[in-house]
Amino acid sequence: MEIERGHADAPRHAPHQPERENRTDEHPDADGDGESVLADPERLDCEHRAYRAIVGRDYGVARDQWAEAVPGLRAAWEKIREKYEYSQRKEPIPQPDNGGWHGKGDRALDAAQNDEIDRGYARIREVAEQTIIPGVLSVEADDPTRRLVGFDNRFKGKDRLKEKIADEIRSTPGTTPTQALAVVPDAVRFTYLYSETAYVAGTRNDVAGLEARGFVQVERRNTWTSDQYKGINARWREPKSGVLFEVQFHTQASHEAKELTHKAYERIRTRAEETLEANREAAELKEFQREVNVKLPIPPGVTEYEDYRLERRNGRGD
Repeated sequence: MEIERGHADAPRHAPHQPERENRTDEHPDADGDGESVLADPERLDCEHRAYRAIVGRDYGVARDQWAEAVPGLRAAWEKIREKYEYSQRKEPIPQPDNGGWHGKGDRALDAAQNDEIDRGYARIREVAEQTIIPGVLSVEADDPTRRLVGFDNRFKGKDRLKEKIADEIRSTPGTTPTQALAVVPDAVRFTYLYSETAYVAGTRNDVAGLEARGFVQVERRNTWTSDQYKGINARWREPKSGVLFEVQFHTQASHEAKELTHKAYERIRTRAEETLEANREAAELKEFQREVNVKLPIPPGVTEYEDYRLERRNGRGD
């Protein structure tokens, strides 16, 4: 999943959080003057436990509502698939061509470009196997309450990668395959999955864990206010090689929503024409994504976790 997918659109609100008392007890000090002091620690602990119980209850209700909505959302997707005959459409399969490459939507690379990408892709995989993957796995080992999911898909498929590079070369004349490959953020990608009420704290801890292992956070986007895609996606750089990789942070429900809307997202992204019919189809797919995402339970406090972008100095992020 590309980080560009999420954009802040219609804001959503977390489950109702009760107002907490902010009282202090007054008592005379040694000189007889009254002063404000912290409340009894036992009473504070009791208030905190009550607050967490209410949040957990409210989130549990939202999670149950999501579970009840999923079968209907899957049925809605099947209707869209049938309406537009997705199962009957034959997508062109990328093919080699005299050392070059041809992909979907008239995307093409000549032999020299194709060879340059193959060599660059091999280098990325080598860096990932030697440095990035061990670091990401060691962060996972720090906390047994959450896990990596989709690990078998940690490398973007080579054909999909070539599609992106072909698009970049076509849209920005003069761009070399190596330059285009260097800015692809998700040739290597991972997803951490958290229990819902531990989501924000877990994400913060894992961001700190990745930084502690020497990886450089380049950008982080919190799209929980979007009605098209909800999650936190971050781009990272392995500092010695400069190889970029992506880490997504999801709850169980937001990951289910991402999987449910993935085909719709791919169809929107890869449409090769701007006809009235194609635009109508895209609008219906976006509406489906909205219907899915507006039903997601929102983790407590998630909208307070800010976006991040590495400041650039001398034309590059350091």
